[in-house]
Amino acid sequence: MIYLIYLALVPLSLIITLVAIILAPILPAFATQQWGWCDNHSRFEEGPRLPTWLNWFQTPDNSLDGDATFQTINGTGYLAKIKWLIRNPAYSFALRYLTPPYNASYQGDNTIRDNDNAKAGWCLVHANGLFQFTLIAPIGFNRCFMVNLGWNVRALVDDNVQPKPDPYQATFVFSPRISGFR
Repeated sequence: MIYLIYLALVPLSLIITLVAIILAPILPAFATQQWGWCDNHSRFEEGPRLPTWLNWFQTPDNSLDGDATFQTINGTGYLAKIKWLIRNPAYSFALRYLTPPYNASYQGDNTIRDNDNAKAGWCLVHANGLFQFTLIAPIGFNRCFMVNLGWNVRALVDDNVQPKPDPYQATFVFSPRISGFR
């Protein structure tokens, strides 16, 4: 059933992503100072956030100022907010919050990765009713074809991610792309 829901959400996600990019220059005008998570869910503080009715465009783990690295590179002004919204278009669309027990399992190779120390293969993860399928296939010239589908739940079966966040933010993903393979 989740696969059918996913198939219905993909075209909707593409449309909403396009709308998010088009609206990015306007959305900061609706922001108000509100309390919430900042710096990738590491602290709770006041920052510019969108109203509830625009929450699909907001990153729930950061304000519109972005995380610390983004702020160092881009600052916190109006243009930086636009860049953050374009970098994370419709981030909260189809977002699901998972709570323990995570009941996560995988098939394939959970150690595959693109970019540095790349490793080809595939991995299918199931966790709390959601799935994530990742495929990495080298195409030469230090590049690979990477497909990432479902909800980002692979960290729930990654032994290097400890402790597991509670709650866990499973973001929606439809991301076929060319990536590095070094």
